[in-house]
Amino acid sequence: MAKVVSPFNPANAVTASRFLTLPPFVWAVDHGYHQWATLFILICGLLDKVDGFVAKIFDCRSAFGEVFDAITDGLCYGFALSVVAAYGWAPVAPVVLIILMGLANAWMRLVYGRRAGRTVNYKSYAMERIVAYTGYLVGFATAGYEVAFYYWAFVPLQGVIMLHDAKRMLLDAVPARGEAAR
Repeated sequence: MAKVVSPFNPANAVTASRFLTLPPFVWAVDHGYHQWATLFILICGLLDKVDGFVAKIFDCRSAFGEVFDAITDGLCYGFALSVVAAYGWAPVAPVVLIILMGLANAWMRLVYGRRAGRTVNYKSYAMERIVAYTGYLVGFATAGYEVAFYYWAFVPLQGVIMLHDAKRMLLDAVPARGEAAR
């Protein structure tokens, strides 16, 4: 019998706490405090790493937690990208493309979950790396780096990964409960 894990657990609390970094991030960007903005996006990224560790320590891993973590990644990094683009710290066109591809990925994950008939987080090693790269993009912008090259280089990279994942999420057979997607 599978262990039932409440969605109200320490790991999900850490995941939810990532949203608390966004108001001070906006404040720092609005006031031109590059170092503070960088610090807040770093804290957001570190909390993303800590939530998985906390889930293992407290044995509270769940399908809900995995999906909540993926949604939080998209919302936090998508919001941060929008803010740095709105304030002119990053180029708008690639940010719009990145966010549109992120929304397409969210839609494909929803379709994958419906195909599976249960709450399931589509696992993609490449997409996990691309989410980390998104955090780096925000960090590059807040640190005042020359970012246009990195943002435009990201777009085709994310596109290739999405095409690969689209085949797996939309066409390939859904693994049975307990099996890992390959």
